Amino acid sequence: MNISDSSCRLAGIDNLLLVEVTDLVAASISGGAIVGVVAEAVAFGNLTWAVTTTLTSAKSMPSGGSIAKGRGLAIAIGDNPLATVDVFGSGDKTIEHIHSHYFANKNMTVTKGFVIAIDHP
Repeated sequence: MNISDSSCRLAGIDNLLLVEVTDLVAASISGGAIVGVVAEAVAFGNLTWAVTTTLTSAKSMPSGGSIAKGRGLAIAIGDNPLATVDVFGSGDKTIEHIHSHYFANKNMTVTKGFVIAIDHP
């Protein structure tokens, strides 16, 4: 069984000192390969902006194994911006990586991550 999920959510500009929050979850399963991605972005202040996107996919291989992949992106702009991406995977071989960077001159945090899970036959 092949399952894929792709999502994107945007919280727009807000001038009322409100909090912008956006979060997404995506997961895919094929055979013994499982991946999941969670992305969340939060920003406070006069002008805020938050966006998240997640994408996962999984497929069976002709050899009897399976592979699943996922990635996520979170961007938050405003006072005290917080952007997080969490990835998880399960299989015979799993690769996970997350990178986050804060741009002080723009009050912006960008976080991205990916995961690959491989299940051998």
